[in-house]
Amino acid sequence: MTEPLSPQETIRSALQLSAKRLRHQHALAANFGLAALKAHRIDAVLQQACEVASSGLSSRFVKLLKYLPESDSLLLEAGVGWDTSDIGTVELAADDASPAGHAYRSGLPVLSNHLGEEHRFRTPALLAKYGVKRAINVPIRGIPVSYGVLEADSADGEDFIETDIVFLEAVANVVSITRERLAAEEQEGPQELFSTAVLDASTDCVLVLTVDGLIEYMNASGLAQFELDDFSQVGGSAHSRLWPDTEARAISGALHAAARGESTRFEAFNATYRGNARWWDVSVAPIADNTGEVRRILFAARDITGRHLEEERLIELIEKQELRIDESALKVKEIHHRVRNSLQLVQTLLALQGGLSGDKTVAAHLETAAARVMTIASVHERLYQDDGAQTADASVYLSDLIKDLAHLSTERSIILEAAPTVLSAARLSALGFVTAELVTNALKYGRGQVRVVFETQGAISRLTVEDEGSGFPESFPKPQGTGLGMRLVTAYAGMGNNSVHVDRSVPHSRIIVEFRNA
Repeated sequence: MTEPLSPQETIRSALQLSAKRLRHQHALAANFGLAALKAHRIDAVLQQACEVASSGLSSRFVKLLKYLPESDSLLLEAGVGWDTSDIGTVELAADDASPAGHAYRSGLPVLSNHLGEEHRFRTPALLAKYGVKRAINVPIRGIPVSYGVLEADSADGEDFIETDIVFLEAVANVVSITRERLAAEEQEGPQELFSTAVLDASTDCVLVLTVDGLIEYMNASGLAQFELDDFSQVGGSAHSRLWPDTEARAISGALHAAARGESTRFEAFNATYRGNARWWDVSVAPIADNTGEVRRILFAARDITGRHLEEERLIELIEKQELRIDESALKVKEIHHRVRNSLQLVQTLLALQGGLSGDKTVAAHLETAAARVMTIASVHERLYQDDGAQTADASVYLSDLIKDLAHLSTERSIILEAAPTVLSAARLSALGFVTAELVTNALKYGRGQVRVVFETQGAISRLTVEDEGSGFPESFPKPQGTGLGMRLVTAYAGMGNNSVHVDRSVPHSRIIVEFRNA
């Protein structure tokens, strides 16, 4: 049985899932970047980029599109989810009316969660063929012109969000840097270890350090994000001076690991040059030449301050909500306590009135009314003992209720057979009253052991109460009195006049009541 989540549990669960998704994406992007540093074949990197994007976005379809100037189109060069016959053959329009074309021409990411309803873009035939409804497109930058577009598509699942763009851009940037590195190695030899032009195209803060940790290069995004006016403010200095003492151990450990040829990733706090607080997702990796010797250290930091602030805001919200819920729970408990006391007072007054009445018939009616008030009190107490939960297990609820009813007759035993069944509070209240009424009658008018069976089939539940008596008279359900109890049972069952059935096929007393579950 799965209990529904409370509001604060729902918020906390959403926060945890969001944080888990972001960390998964960051790890994928970082690991992809490290793997790309060691790659020597661009086709393998392109295919891995699609696989990484698919995993990070839970997207079935991902494609890497290469711009073809001769046909002004985008060629599906690599991808996952598409037919193998599509790879290397399908071309998409590169004009502004297509999502991928607009991303390529504008140099800006494009996110659309409602392709079929878009007025600014048409849905490409390839996407329509596969039932794609949502897409993210980010440009793959290049020197001097962009290489193409990385696109993630979805035919189902949740909408893409803004942070997904950041992840996809990180993957695309790795492709850009790797392309330039491999091209430089091919044309100029192994001495060209990194391309500053491509690093400047990255939206992350990227630094290149000497093996000793001195800052040799910092890209334009890094200067802007650290709020530096000029590279001369940090160039040639120890990278550790940019970080506070609280992060010194992590930074130092990462740099030493990189010098040994190992990669590291962690989150760290650091203020900008002007003192503005920032949180960073940091990846540190060695840059080796073709002989495997570490010649430089690549230090990449992504600003994740927004995520941390959002997490702090949600945590604060959860704490406030929990405080309010706790205060409300105390008030609800107090209300339930007062209701219970009021019902007990009414029961006592009815019992006293019955004892003072000189008319036996009136006394009997008052005694029955007093017992019914106590039944309602017991049902109410059991229903709200879980702080007013919206649903509960009927088998547990009935078990506790029957323990209360067993005190009405210590000489008679009551057994319960009930499978776990989740019902709403409203239906539990009705079930509790009917069960209490029928069990009370069995103890009052029947004989021997009382057996209660509760079973559910689809939208209907069935309650059976039987004892070892000789059976119900033909005039039942009005053997005596007003028959008010059975009329209440019928009303609470919610199935009309056919709710109550007396089983006369057995030699003992058995009554069956059918219930609506909702």
